[in-house]
Amino acid sequence: MNDNAIPLEDLCSIEAFARQYPNVETVEGLRWKIRHRERLGLASVFVKPGKRWLISKSRFEAWLATQAGRTA
Repeated sequence: MNDNAIPLEDLCSIEAFARQYPNVETVEGLRWKIRHRERLGLASVFVKPGKRWLISKSRFEAWLATQAGRTA
């Protein structure tokens, strides 16, 4: 099995993620992060298997944890 594989149940659409976690992120904020994913270190969080972007909930959570540890 590929170590970089993302379980299907971990993936959701950008819209569904924003609806499920309204206090964490908005659709607009996620789209901005997609455009800047390389610079932000989010390249492995977002995948585009077809026409729509999907987000890995566990990878986004791990990225958030690293951001929380940074000082402003």
